[in-house]
Amino acid sequence: MLLSLLVSLCASTSVFACGCVTPGPVPCPDALRSDEVLFVGTVLHVDNPPPEYGGQDNNSGPSRYTFRIDERFTGSQGEVVDIFSGRGGGDCSYHFQQGQQYLVSPLKAEDGSLFASICTLTRPIAHAQALLPQLRAMRDHQRVATLFGVLRSADAPYLSISSDWWGTTLSNIRIRLESGETILETVTDASGAYAFYDLPGAKYHVNAELPYSLAIVQPISGELLPPIELPKAACYEYDVSAYPTGSIRGRVLSPDGKALPYALVGLYRPERYHPNQLALAWIESQKSTTGYFEFSHVGPGEYIIVYNDEDRATPDSPFRRSFYPGVANIAGAGRIHVKAGEHVSNADIRLAEGRPTRTLKVRLVAEIGKLPDIHHIESRSNEGLLLTGQRELSPGFYEILLFKGVQYSIHAEGYCSATAEKSRTKSIVVDVTDQPTSEIKLVFRGTGCGK
Repeated sequence: MLLSLLVSLCASTSVFACGCVTPGPVPCPDALRSDEVLFVGTVLHVDNPPPEYGGQDNNSGPSRYTFRIDERFTGSQGEVVDIFSGRGGGDCSYHFQQGQQYLVSPLKAEDGSLFASICTLTRPIAHAQALLPQLRAMRDHQRVATLFGVLRSADAPYLSISSDWWGTTLSNIRIRLESGETILETVTDASGAYAFYDLPGAKYHVNAELPYSLAIVQPISGELLPPIELPKAACYEYDVSAYPTGSIRGRVLSPDGKALPYALVGLYRPERYHPNQLALAWIESQKSTTGYFEFSHVGPGEYIIVYNDEDRATPDSPFRRSFYPGVANIAGAGRIHVKAGEHVSNADIRLAEGRPTRTLKVRLVAEIGKLPDIHHIESRSNEGLLLTGQRELSPGFYEILLFKGVQYSIHAEGYCSATAEKSRTKSIVVDVTDQPTSEIKLVFRGTGCGK
């Protein structure tokens, strides 16, 4: 069927989880299937609409969208048709807007009702400009393109910097296919669409002649696109995104001017920043191997950078939330201006003094025999469970960091690979004051891991 050949399939119709799979290129069908429903239509009315912006849904039953059919590809329905859809929450539902025009390819339920899903060809009409000519050709039994799609410029896929998942179409750009010594070219039209006809079955690399500020790469990884392996007589939709070539690089520096060995920083457009929204943020890490963090493929515009947005300090990283260039609140955050294709390399964040810490040495011993060959130390404070940095000075002898002025309960746990026996020491309570206990001993009772 067409849906499985041109785009994606719905892997689950459960209201509890949504999964779509995207098949690779396959041979093109001879014609559209008459038992499918596929049309261009305008939403006339919405009943029981889903909550806006993913809010809490207190209603029951599906949403109903009444469409006027503007152009028909398959299906025997009349001039007006009702399309149902779920209301969100991971149910693969598609949410339409009243007055807007869409390409609609609903799934048919056992009772004949039509349900929209994100796992089909359904999309706003503005984003179907490459697909529509091929659907018309297939409907009218004319020649269909082997490979077609839209070239767009796009930001990295993070809500902290962009809400436009589709991007902006790029017209009059030369698209190139390479297969061995064969090179084929075409030019995108006014809607950014391109099409190649009568391609022989082969493996093709896709590229484009772009300005210096754009590059065709994979999102997130930034790697080159893998080749496409087309079978004979395919009709494959393949949209291509060109990502910006700008970048922002910097360091998170401790009060003594040294780069932290590891730090997470988030990149935001200033108007899109909301505290503690890590799930929506573009996060990169400062690596000990380079001493820098770097955001690649950054588009032109204004940005802010924040370190430790959760504002959660740990003994091995005792510094509070900080915005570039080193301020504690968003009001004072510096703006980083990136021009098209520009590489900003001095976005350093200088941290203020962190929460004071103290060092405690912990010696692990076995009452009889050897220590468990797998072991670790755990410390729970009166403020909650805190992870502590552990540095092994010698076998079974550790140095850990703890917050000053906090009481900890510390114990060790072990595992003997040879006997599969687990063991645990008794806990010792330590008050980390100005004159803390410098060393404690944790004893594994019993025969340990052998003599």
